[in-house]
Amino acid sequence: MIPVLVATLSLLAMEPVVTAVHRRTMHGWAWGWHRSHHRHAGATVEANDLFPVVFAAVTVAAMALGATVEPLAPLLWVGSGITAYGAAYLVVHDLYIHQRLGSPPGVRSRLVRRLAEAHRIHHLYGREPYGFLLPVVPRDLRERALSRRAGDRDVQGEDEMAAAGLTACTTSPSTSVSSGPRGAAGGLPTASSGPAVHTR
Repeated sequence: MIPVLVATLSLLAMEPVVTAVHRRTMHGWAWGWHRSHHRHAGATVEANDLFPVVFAAVTVAAMALGATVEPLAPLLWVGSGITAYGAAYLVVHDLYIHQRLGSPPGVRSRLVRRLAEAHRIHHLYGREPYGFLLPVVPRDLRERALSRRAGDRDVQGEDEMAAAGLTACTTSPSTSVSSGPRGAAGGLPTASSGPAVHTR
């Protein structure tokens, strides 16, 4: 019972931990890897893919210690929760939001569209929300994104993207198509759109 409880608590703790890592590390000193995802989101291979490889390697090493060194057994339970979160992230972020292996079933469900819209806003501005499975979108960014979709120019957003070294994108009410090849939000399905329209 205790191992299951520890694994569950670890799973729940991962969203705030990953949110902090995304904000402070990926958009901080490790931007060199993460930039590839904002510039070429959904590409076959991105430098950003190194993050899950590193995180998985650390988790596997910790779980191996937990499985072989009895006093460290809790590492195996914690690693199980982290692995469950990683699997959920892979399915939601890579398979459903960015559709890196094509369009999966259920891609137009309300939940997927809500998560995709939140992630689209992150790609638009390179700011919040940093969470993946429980994203919290600031009201001002949501309103700016809605205004942008309606066709209004977001000068502030363009300046912010330029300062971050990103390419802003423009969207219409019916699609989520980047203004250039695989722009900041290229290929992301929006809450009001049909299936994602990918541009390369």
